[in-house]
Amino acid sequence: MSSYVTIQDWMLDLGLNSNELMAYAVICSYGHDGEWFQGSASYLGWWMGCKRKHTILDTLASLVEKGLVQKRERWSGGKKMCDYRPVRRQVRSAHRTGAETAPHNTIDNSIKDNNKEIKNKERVHLSVDEFMKKHK
Repeated sequence: MSSYVTIQDWMLDLGLNSNELMAYAVICSYGHDGEWFQGSASYLGWWMGCKRKHTILDTLASLVEKGLVQKRERWSGGKKMCDYRPVRRQVRSAHRTGAETAPHNTIDNSIKDNNKEIKNKERVHLSVDEFMKKHK
């Protein structure tokens, strides 16, 4: 089981909202070799920061509708289960710099105050929603 998820720069160019982006990144982390993601909706919801099953299922349906993931239905123990895997597609990389893509980015703020330049380096931590708003 993966303990981290990577959001690649090309994923930002897909026009996904923050829930779709996180769900897609989780599915891609499990389906990198054509394997199916068989995790539960609550597991995806944990990564998405969402507890409403309806929202999680709507997010998955949107990814299927957009052609980004493939859905497979199967039966296990008398229950219908749904598995997902990313659809392989040719993606052009935008060749972004680390400063444009890193969610934890060190920035150099230059402020002129009374003809004095003050340089202040600070660590910026963005939530997924803040990151998505900044890069739209």
